[in-house]
Amino acid sequence: MFKFVFLLILLPLYLLSETKTLIFAPLATKDIEDINTQFLPMIKYLEKKLNVKIQMDYNNDYDTLLEKFMNGKIDIAYLGPLPYLTLEEEYPDTMPLVNFKNEKGEVSYTCSFVSFISNEESIENMTDTKIALTQPLSTCGYLFVNDVLNHSNTNIEKNKYKYLGKHDSVALSVIRGEFKYGGLKTDIAQGYAHLGLKEIMKSKDIPSFILVGNSKTLDNNMLINIKNSMLFVEKKELSTWHESMKFGTKEINSADYDYIRKLIKSTKISHESNF
Repeated sequence: MFKFVFLLILLPLYLLSETKTLIFAPLATKDIEDINTQFLPMIKYLEKKLNVKIQMDYNNDYDTLLEKFMNGKIDIAYLGPLPYLTLEEEYPDTMPLVNFKNEKGEVSYTCSFVSFISNEESIENMTDTKIALTQPLSTCGYLFVNDVLNHSNTNIEKNKYKYLGKHDSVALSVIRGEFKYGGLKTDIAQGYAHLGLKEIMKSKDIPSFILVGNSKTLDNNMLINIKNSMLFVEKKELSTWHESMKFGTKEINSADYDYIRKLIKSTKISHESNF
């Protein structure tokens, strides 16, 4: 009888002590090995700080990732500015947590419109020209390139564009001459300058990648704990993280996104290549 009562007392305690599992969506890409290299140190840190298990949810594109987030299948996500603002617009339970700093301590980056070094043609009034893009919801893709062309008395729909997925794929396709122009992150473009990739135009500063939480699936205490854990990471711990994340984080400033918000309002992004 005593054993039976003792087990009844222990059972609820056991259930309460069960470790919670959070679902985290990293960058949308097919390269899982690179994703693991980039995010596993941060995930292990958060698991320890929050006393939770974190399971990675891999997605090939942002459309799928955002749909899962809105359906409550993702608790935390790492997003670029355009996917974040798209989610914010469509899903009120989006909770911005932190931006990631770069090596200068800034929470911004830029996009570059590029060509091969031998291309000296003007983009003024340009039509029927091949342009390489990353993904529809990549900030340096359709949105940025169309803005560049708008300032040259043309637009992206008057030209031929194709989504290639990765920023590196855009760079290499332009270098190989498969496309005359491309849009990608400046720091990645600079890595191909020695192969002849040339920057034609650069964007204004764009807010860096952001960690967002889902307030529909996570309570306020958990969201605050995640945010504080990310804001106050010790330098020794950060030194073990990927180069894109090892410089720490900062609370987001919504006004930093006004430039991108303005572009979004004036642009209808196609989610399919046009050739």
